Amino acid sequence: MNYVTQTLIDIYKERFAHDMPYLSEKLEELQVHKSKYDGLDFLCSKADRTTIKMYADTTELTVADIDALKEMWYKI
Repeated sequence: MNYVTQTLIDIYKERFAHDMPYLSEKLEELQVHKSKYDGLDFLCSKADRTTIKMYADTTELTVADIDALKEMWYKI
C-alpha cells in the first residue's frame, strides 16, 4: 500500500472509529488503490475539509498546498 492511501486510512480509522459501517465502506474503497495517484485522486475529489486538514497536519503539506493540488488535479 502506498503512503498517501495508508495515511488516509489511518485518518479515517481515527475519525470514524465509532461509526463502523461508514468506516468499513471507506476502508474498502481505499484498500483497492494501487498507486499514490489513486490516493491523491481520493484526497482531491472525495475527502472533506476535516480529512484534508488532518492529512495536512500528518504530512509536510498545508491545506493551501492540498487546495492548489486539487485545482491542478482537475485540470489534468
